Amino acid sequence: MGGFAAHYKGDVSEVTMGHETGLYIEHNEPLTWSAVDSSDLSHTIITFATQAGAAGSIGSNTAAGVLRVPIGMLIGTKMTFHGDIGNFSAHYYEAVSGKVFSIVDHTYESGVTKIKIVPSLNIGGGTLTSDGTDVICVHSLGMPTIGVTTAINTSAAASAEVSLIDQFIGLASFMDLPDMTVDIHKYHVVGLGRQVAVQQTGKVHHMGGIVEMPLHSPRWLYYSLGREVVDAYNCGANPAGHSNKTGLTYTVAPGQTFIDLNNLAFGSATAAVGDYILIKDTTRTPTVTYKTPDIATTDYWPPASSSSLGSDAHHFEWTETSECRRIAAIEPLASGHRLFVDDPWQFEHNGDDILLRKYDTTGPTIATTKDITNPVRRLLFSSDTIPSFCMEHSIRNRDVGSYSTEQTSNAPGGANDSKQLTRIFRGCKVVEWELSSSVDAELKYRCVFDALSTYTDTGRLESANKGDRYIAHRMFQNTATDDASRKASGIANGSEKPFMFYNGSVEAFGASLGFVSAFELRGKTGVELFHTIQSNPVAETLDTNNLSTKQVPYGGTRNASIIREGREEFEMEIDVILTDATLLHRLRSHLETSGAAGAAGNLIHLHFTKPIVSGGGATAQSLRILIDDYVITEVPVPVPDEMGLLHSKIRLEPRNVKVVSQDTLYHC
Repeated sequence: MGGFAAHYKGDVSEVTMGHETGLYIEHNEPLTWSAVDSSDLSHTIITFATQAGAAGSIGSNTAAGVLRVPIGMLIGTKMTFHGDIGNFSAHYYEAVSGKVFSIVDHTYESGVTKIKIVPSLNIGGGTLTSDGTDVICVHSLGMPTIGVTTAINTSAAASAEVSLIDQFIGLASFMDLPDMTVDIHKYHVVGLGRQVAVQQTGKVHHMGGIVEMPLHSPRWLYYSLGREVVDAYNCGANPAGHSNKTGLTYTVAPGQTFIDLNNLAFGSATAAVGDYILIKDTTRTPTVTYKTPDIATTDYWPPASSSSLGSDAHHFEWTETSECRRIAAIEPLASGHRLFVDDPWQFEHNGDDILLRKYDTTGPTIATTKDITNPVRRLLFSSDTIPSFCMEHSIRNRDVGSYSTEQTSNAPGGANDSKQLTRIFRGCKVVEWELSSSVDAELKYRCVFDALSTYTDTGRLESANKGDRYIAHRMFQNTATDDASRKASGIANGSEKPFMFYNGSVEAFGASLGFVSAFELRGKTGVELFHTIQSNPVAETLDTNNLSTKQVPYGGTRNASIIREGREEFEMEIDVILTDATLLHRLRSHLETSGAAGAAGNLIHLHFTKPIVSGGGATAQSLRILIDDYVITEVPVPVPDEMGLLHSKIRLEPRNVKVVSQDTLYHC
């Protein structure tokens, strides 16, 4: 090929993002398993076995037990045992003071899936086989949502491994991924001169990811704030023939990654992988944590409920807790079906009505007026945690798919080899973020995020049958290829334009500010990474060039094992042309300004909509940001230039930020 396309280029690089959702593997639903200690008792080997029932999305009922998770993806994740009664009861999380195990290896051997965990279970010899209600729970942090089309094969060229990392990242104008850095320990030895005698690698860090973009959807604000509820009265529409599931007896716990239903029928509509489950829950939760929420029980979000809230612009401190999630996988149970969802549930639900949602003709659609037909309205606010996410980055030197289950002609090492490299940054959380706009620009979003670890597809390092084990997502080639999949990926036709300053308004300090020229809203989540002492008893597998063939090297033990939120802080700057002395009086009075339940005054209110055409307006794409409980910290009053206007950059510190959006996403 004479060097044609011999280098990597930006136009053949793809970045997608996705939720992280753990696995709940109950005995025989979907798989059974057995455990045996290693000979030196350093770790325990768990081997999955045949599923007795019908084949589902996660487990296979073929001749052996296959967990349909990309090989190596479980390395570095945490897991616990649970249940009511079973052979693993001595190791239940509840029974041993909360013991948490680390998965240090994940392989596919002799047609079955195996994982190795530390610390060892110390079974005492022999084999321990799952029974009763034994459960393996793989935690959500660092675990990309499972993709149901995964095919596992010993040959990299014949394997087709995927995760559900199919979300459009946004209109990114700049991006820097949290690439790996390694600590080096250097030792000088007496008698060996002045040069370093020994060098040893240490901790591995994945920090400093950055993304900047014109904001076109609320997705990144979900990862910045942390909580999401939907307006169950304005969340798409019922599919044809749909009937609500009512009178069910079930409980969903916060953090649960599935919901069990007696059947998949919603009237004549049937739930399938890729559809959405809406739990209509009128239970209320506060949107503030630092004070007792206003007890006015009729002023809560959403206004479409039995609330007396006048509009989204009015102050509220309570919300209903309806949630909507995509069905990522379906497993048959002995008495019904288990629907695994894309992103854990955030609230507890008990016997609430359940509705089905689809991206078909009843789903949200951008009309010719630029209004949304059957829109989704949501509320984002902060609480004790923020969700983690994963990012998939694939790069190649020619615009072709993964070899060979996606395309079969460009073999590794051949003249047309794309030299694809695929990485997945796992356990990502936003560290700090910024939302800004000015009179000559769009609404801009910027954030810094860190990650726990990186998975790398190593199929091209294997000794034979080299290939891309992992099928990389290419947004417009194999992912968002039709209207429904574009909506599911967050880039519905007509929704891709950013919010602009000329369709925005700012209300603050009890009045509409017609002389605002710019603003910046910044937040910090207090996220920190922590390394802990972890054993690594599993030998590293190397190729002929001494390169690790493990997708996550060294059992993930050199990566950070904890990423947690800390103190949340907000600050804001507003560039305004002063017209009176009110703001200066507020500053020198040292007052905190707070909204009153059901009233619109005192809030700082940023409202952006997307342009509409004749006949539209009521259901335009919109983003409404409510900033409350703030103290003005600075109002400079400079001497204006001759014939000039008096500009002032007001600085303030709020304690509460909420976002109400109207868009086409069932779930951010």
